[in-house]
Amino acid sequence: MTERGVGIGAPLLAGVLVVGIGLSVRSPITSVSALLPEIEAADDFSAAGLATLSAIPVLLFGLAAPLAPVFARRFGVDRAAAILLTALGVAMLVRPFGPTALIAGTVVVGASISLLGILTPQLVRTHLRRRQGLWSGVYTSVFGVSAALGAALAMPLFDALGGDAATALLVWALPICLVAVFALLAAPRLAATATGAGEPSTSAGDGSILRAPRVWSVTGFFGCQALIYFALTAWLPTIVIDRGADAATGGLLLAWLSIAGIPAALLAPTIAARFRSQSAVTSVVSLLSAAGLAGLAFAPASWAVAFVAVLGVAQSAAFGLAVGLIVQKAPSAARTASFSAVAQGVGYAVAALGPLALGMFSTAGVGWSTLLAALLGVAAAQLVFGVLAGRPLSPATVSAPPSPPSHDAERLEGPHRT
Repeated sequence: MTERGVGIGAPLLAGVLVVGIGLSVRSPITSVSALLPEIEAADDFSAAGLATLSAIPVLLFGLAAPLAPVFARRFGVDRAAAILLTALGVAMLVRPFGPTALIAGTVVVGASISLLGILTPQLVRTHLRRRQGLWSGVYTSVFGVSAALGAALAMPLFDALGGDAATALLVWALPICLVAVFALLAAPRLAATATGAGEPSTSAGDGSILRAPRVWSVTGFFGCQALIYFALTAWLPTIVIDRGADAATGGLLLAWLSIAGIPAALLAPTIAARFRSQSAVTSVVSLLSAAGLAGLAFAPASWAVAFVAVLGVAQSAAFGLAVGLIVQKAPSAARTASFSAVAQGVGYAVAALGPLALGMFSTAGVGWSTLLAALLGVAAAQLVFGVLAGRPLSPATVSAPPSPPSHDAERLEGPHRT
């Protein structure tokens, strides 16, 4: 088969795979979170067991990160993604079979999701480089859809299935198994047509990834936006309930935080990729986050819906920009997984401090307005890191563009913007 024949349809396959991964990496977590009381009743979980179950995924986001470059080097990014999706599907099939299976399966789920999130920027850089901003945005927007679907549909499915928590968990494995089958079928073809591997080595691509240009500013930006996000998702319902809202309103505002930001997750990295510098876009998004936090802290409680919407837009846009910056600033396609592992691994480790710190200080009697005001400092750090991360790389650190794509790629991705 000719090289041209092998390449037919590869960008389409890669695009579908990126969307499939995005739809697979949050519903396994949010669907469990929404069913915690039902799981406790069905499996006789203790309070400590439920807390452990909730903490495992975020903990694994950081702990598993160093394995991503190893997987990418050992199997290639396409086959590694297929293997991880398969592991994710199998773990979700196992989880309903008792408390031990649920804990063990959730460990595999958390590790698989962590590694898939780290490898996806390399998939974009390798196969969809000509529209990397658009595809970074597509990934992060469907990521948000996955979170919303898991949270919104878990209880209706539980009720429709007669109140059986095990079956309700099992249902969520089926679409992910379908994505895994697609990935296993597509991986050999994608591996044969990887364009990013043709990027020449540069001085920026040599040596430790810890010395790569922009690695620590991108890591700082990723960590700050993730800390604010996890702090809000953990405590937003409690904050509004303490101010007089009922539990239903708290849950709806948490869902609104995700839903309001879905368009921003698509648009922000797409817009940012059109400019040589992304500093202006990261600044606007960081200032929006600060405005939302200030409003939630000091404005009347009746304005919470509006300021949660601002935070949803700011947080989703910041996450999309963080993924886009990883794709754009990595030294080469081959080293994107290593760059992503540092940014996300360290970033998530820092982010885990957010919910913990807010919970500890709240228990000690510190008011929510004061704690939200403290998060303004994190938003300020996000602004500084974003400005530094968004600066254009010098010509010596930019890999040459890949060879011209096939006609199929032109049709999929459109004319190149100059």
